[in-house]
Formats: sequence, structure tokens, C-alpha cells
Amino acid sequence: MNREGSLEDRPLSPEELLELSEVEDEQRVGIGNLTVYLGYAPGVGKTYSMLYDAHLLKEEGTDIVVGYAETHGRPETEALLKGLEIIEPLYFEYKGLKLKEVNYQKIIERKPQIVIIDELPHTNPPGFPEEKRYQSISKVLDAGIDVYTAMNIQHLESLKDIIYQITGVDVKETVPDPFVKSAKEIKLIDLPPKELLKRLKEGKVFVKDMAEEAIVRFFRISNLIALRTLALKVLAEQLDERLKKYLRRRGIFGPLGLKEKLLVGIYASPYAAGLIRATYRLASELGGVEWVALYVETEEASNFSEQEKKWLTRAFELVKRLNGKIEIVKGEDVAQELINYAKREGITKIILGKPRKEGQLAGGTYKKLILQTEGIDVYLISPKGKVESIEFTKKKPKSIVTSLLKWLSKYLCH
Repeated sequence: MNREGSLEDRPLSPEELLELSEVEDEQRVGIGNLTVYLGYAPGVGKTYSMLYDAHLLKEEGTDIVVGYAETHGRPETEALLKGLEIIEPLYFEYKGLKLKEVNYQKIIERKPQIVIIDELPHTNPPGFPEEKRYQSISKVLDAGIDVYTAMNIQHLESLKDIIYQITGVDVKETVPDPFVKSAKEIKLIDLPPKELLKRLKEGKVFVKDMAEEAIVRFFRISNLIALRTLALKVLAEQLDERLKKYLRRRGIFGPLGLKEKLLVGIYASPYAAGLIRATYRLASELGGVEWVALYVETEEASNFSEQEKKWLTRAFELVKRLNGKIEIVKGEDVAQELINYAKREGITKIILGKPRKEGQLAGGTYKKLILQTEGIDVYLISPKGKVESIEFTKKKPKSIVTSLLKWLSKYLCH
């Protein structure tokens, strides 16, 4: 193996560091670069940092404008808007409210080098061409304009369940991980939790769409430490991925050559989304490896309630947002279909929901999978986060004859 000197034996030279920082630049010719200012909680200073950096860049001669900056009325942040070119926003009337929105068309026509567009997880108003702000920002990037934006760690799609488990807050607005991780740079805006709590008491922290009781729960010191750890982990993962790309370019592969491939079995269930997010997190921890969501369509699917159909549709949509692959196979033996697919496609890890009833592990799908998947790791994941209430509409009863024939078939086969 060509190692050209182990990186563990020596520090990177200035030339190597420069090459590492430019690993992805040449792949984005004609497309703008994304910079994400990431915080672990509201009030750490993301918008302030973006605007401060904007002044430094302007002094260097960079053509930078403000498309949208949410100052929440903080005097020190608003003061930083002075001296910067601001693109006139769009105004919308919605349910008696006057909403201010980003004027993407004007930004693209103006074509600056960099534009600041704050509040990445924001949902666009009705009638907008795109549902979410990150989708609109994609168009600006496609126009060759660099974008500076900001978000907090709780809005990362794959962490939704973990955030609920830590804070008890069900985050409604999320951004798909692949979009955030496509950023040329993630800048972690950090502040010691005690300082943040001091700012909260002084009324300097604005928390959007959160009741007073939820704010008190969210801003516990233990929660803030956990959120801060998650933000650091996401930053470390992105840096690790860039280092791996750099090493591959240098012909240094080592343990990176291990080809992992993950498979998550999904069903029409409120727990499907949590399983998908857990699979994405595991795939990310393994270095952004390929993962597949497999749905085995049985005869029972024809009797799904409207609620079950919605759960399945939402699960498929989530897989797409997180850049996973969807596979649908027909069959009545779910375990066998999972085993067949895993062996045929070179799956190394299978992820399933943990049984919720006593005795399920000893028989059926789980037992068969564990016994017949030699060389494949099987993970059983407990649901985390908030799960919507389960409401089934009454299914059409199967005919007595059909039920009897199925029972006889099982009886005669044993």
C-alpha cells in the first residue's frame, strides 16, 4: 500500500493543509459554496458572527450582501447591519400578518460573491416555489453564489428523535443532513453553557415558537451540555470526511477500504421514521456509507388503513431527504425477503425495530434473521423521541373462508 509516510508519524505540512482545505473546491466549479454557522442552542451568537465576518470580508474587497438576517431586535447585532448592502425583501400578506421573505430573484440578478441568508430551517410561506428555505438556497448556490447561513443543532433531521429524548421538545422544522454536510465549511459558534444561561436571564436570547415552560425545560444545563456535544460531533464528522477524501486522493486507504452497506427494514408504522434516522446516523458514523430502506409488501398491505399509508409515505419521503435508497419487494415471508436481499446485495448490517412484546425475539422474523445471516450484523433499535398516537381506521374484515384456509395451511404445514 502506498502511504507516502504515515500521517500518524508526522504532522501535515502547510502545503498538505492547504490541499486538504481545497479538497472539494474543484468539484464545485460554477456552483456556489455553502457555509453553515452552527450553534448548539439559540443565543450563542450565530447571526452576530456571520455579520461580523461579513464586515471583515467587505474590508478585504469581497462583494458580500445581506439577503436576510434575523437580529431579534438585539442592538449589538442590528448595529452590524450598518455599512452592509441589504437586498430589499419580499412582503407577503398571510392570515392578516405581513411576512418578510428573502427576495431570491433579486439576489440571483445582483449576483454577489457571497450572500447572507439566515435561519436555514425556515419554512417558506404558501405560494412560494419551494417549501423550505434550504431548497431556495440551493437555487442560489446553483447560480454560482456562495451562501452564508445559520442553524442550531436541534434542526438537523437525523437528530430529531435524540433531541426529543434530551429536551422533550418536538422540533417541527428540520434540515436534511446531506444538505448541511455538503457545506464547504461548518463553523461552530460556541459559548459556555453558563454564559448562555446568563444571556437567557438577561433577556438576550430569543426562542422561536417555544412556550415558556418548554424554554425552561430546554435550557437546563444538562441539556445544553448534551446539545453542545452533538454539535461538536457533527463538526468532527465533517472534518473526518474531508480528511478521508484527502487521504484517498493521496492513495492512502488503510481501513477505509472496508465496504460497509446498511439495510433497514421498514413497515407501515409510527416507529419507521425513528429507525430511518438511526440508520442514517450509523451510516454517517461509519464514514457516510451506503444504506438502503427495504419494505416488504405483503398481502396485508391491501388492507392498510389511511393512517398506515401515511406512515409508510412519510417514511419513504424521509429516506429520500436523507439520501438513502428505497427498495420494495413483494412476498409473504418478510424475514426471508430481508435475508435474500441482504445476501444478494452484500449488506453488512441489518437494522430492525426492537421487539415490543415478550416472546417476539424467540421466534418469527427476528429468530430467522439472526440464525440465517451469518457474517451480517443485526441491530435491534429501540424507538426514541416522540411517536405520534396510533389511530387505526377499521380495516375490512377478511372473509371467514380466507381466514380458515390460511389457518388450515399453517396447521397442515407443521
